[in-house]
Amino acid sequence: MPKSYLLLLFLISVSNLSFGQDQKRLNVSIGIGPNESSDIGIRFQKNQMQYGIGFGTIFAQRRGTNRPEIFTGEFFYHFAGKAELSTRRSWYLRSGLVLYKDETSSLRTLTWLINSRIGREFNISKRIGISLDAGIITRIKSRSKEIGPNPQYNDEIVFPIFPSAGLNLWYRIF
Repeated sequence: MPKSYLLLLFLISVSNLSFGQDQKRLNVSIGIGPNESSDIGIRFQKNQMQYGIGFGTIFAQRRGTNRPEIFTGEFFYHFAGKAELSTRRSWYLRSGLVLYKDETSSLRTLTWLINSRIGREFNISKRIGISLDAGIITRIKSRSKEIGPNPQYNDEIVFPIFPSAGLNLWYRIF
């Protein structure tokens, strides 16, 4: 089993141990966004806080590349608003750590980013909802390793801060 899947399994196990018995919930989510691309995640809720992990990838594959792997660990704090179908407040702050693994025929790159957003949830029913958020994502560390000859001149300009947004559909399991 690859190390990344072992890490994901470990995070799920440890996250589940840290919750008390009051108002805990489990949500699964699928989403899209310019930074995480297409992703699937799981979120644990305790009162007005959520802790989540996710995995994403980019389905539009560039020539000469593998699909990147995107791992996220996130914290949500629901701070304002009132929903008729949920005890969770509608408006939230979202912060998280993102690991972006990308590989081309000539280069393997690992990039660590911090994601900060504000968003709103819209409950469709007691179990299903949509969340929409926007903010910034900041590159904190990037490491590259050459694994073959580079056929192109690398003239890419690297910016440390990018706009960030996401649209998620979530389902409350319990």
